[in-house]
Amino acid sequence: PLEISSNDDDDDDKWKNMDVRSSGESSINNFLTSRRGLLLKVAVLIFLPLVMLFRQVSNNSVRHHIENNNNGDLVPPVFGTAHLSPDEFLDVRLAHPHESILITGGLGFIGSHVVDLLLHRGFNVTILDDESNGHNHNPSARELVPNDITVRGDLPPFLTAKDSYYYTHVIHLAAAISVAESMNNPEKYELVNFEGSQEVLRWIHDYNRHVASHFSENPNVDSPKSIKKVVAASSAAIYGDPDPSLLPLEESAPYGGLSPYADTKYRMETLMRQFVRDENEYASDDAVSPTSAVALRFFNVYGPRQDPKNPYSGVISLFLEMALGNKDITILGDGEMTRDFVYVKDVARAIVLALLQEEDEEVDTSFKEMNEVDNGEENATFDVYNVCTGKTITINTLAEQVTQSMESNSQIIHLDPREGDIRDSSCNPNGVKNGIGFVAAVSQEVGLEKTATWFRAEEGSLRKG
Repeated sequence: PLEISSNDDDDDDKWKNMDVRSSGESSINNFLTSRRGLLLKVAVLIFLPLVMLFRQVSNNSVRHHIENNNNGDLVPPVFGTAHLSPDEFLDVRLAHPHESILITGGLGFIGSHVVDLLLHRGFNVTILDDESNGHNHNPSARELVPNDITVRGDLPPFLTAKDSYYYTHVIHLAAAISVAESMNNPEKYELVNFEGSQEVLRWIHDYNRHVASHFSENPNVDSPKSIKKVVAASSAAIYGDPDPSLLPLEESAPYGGLSPYADTKYRMETLMRQFVRDENEYASDDAVSPTSAVALRFFNVYGPRQDPKNPYSGVISLFLEMALGNKDITILGDGEMTRDFVYVKDVARAIVLALLQEEDEEVDTSFKEMNEVDNGEENATFDVYNVCTGKTITINTLAEQVTQSMESNSQIIHLDPREGDIRDSSCNPNGVKNGIGFVAAVSQEVGLEKTATWFRAEEGSLRKG
């Protein structure tokens, strides 16, 4: 309804001088000038900043989890804050009571995604990290930081009768990670990748004997047990620049490493194989359940949290960084080199599947024979698997996809090839499929889009910050 009032007593002028307003507006004006209206104004002034702060916190939370978004519903975690889509924890079971994981390198690019997955499935997680390759802290995990795997005293202390926290599995990801850097500083790679891995395996061996000697007399369901399995990160770099007749690469392909990085990773695998032999030998004498081991040879891993500021970072993160700033994307050589890119959350899932696989699960035992470790019924085993998608893409195509995904004006520039660069690399994924049931769930195209989305969100966060 409308109310009509006149400001002039003269009837002739009342229409041209009339004031027209709604009755609702009149009521609102009356309310706002009342005592209750004034109280409402004060409440708005107090609570509006709080609402804005809540929205900012919510946006940060969304940004933290934006890399998990896909077309499916996100599933809340048992522990932690990472909501994952079903394909990101495909075939990964929930934790059993008292299962606890020690993960070296858990603050890094790959390690932080493994931590998210383990917490999501209800495992207790302890991170040991020196913070040299990442700072992805997770408040839902215990931390031994900054601790160095090359220093025996930095590894977890052995249990006492008063301790209620112990370990059932170990994931070893801590490493020096650059092929290029290893050429200039091979001593670092010998210390961290070889000697550091040696310390971790020795710690597991001694931990098992400590548990057997201190807790075997009064065992119960809550008593500490021997560590069941250790899974460690190896690398496809050990294949070097393979003969085309060997492609796609199987785990039986010969060693062809071209760098100290590749050499130390391959010798780490040798340490693991000998470790399992020793575990089987000592188990009969010490009444200790031996620890099995798995080495996973990662191909080209990419995804959220890969630091593009690191000069040794993966090519996808470097391309995305360039595209985000509309800078030239430089390719060394003609760009027709091929690579198998595997999404980081798929890699995290492969790690956990390898860790949790029990010996009575159905696997392709014919592949195990190549590992030269006695697979007797009570013995620990050692296995090696490639972690890849089985699909390749040229670097030129990748650069074009990146510019399109980022809606970038970057130009693709070709420079002279770098000596020692691998021409073609492709992987046969059947070994890991038959061995632990892993098949990559995220295509390279979808993974790239997820990673690009994360990059844009991070850039937006930095600008607001």
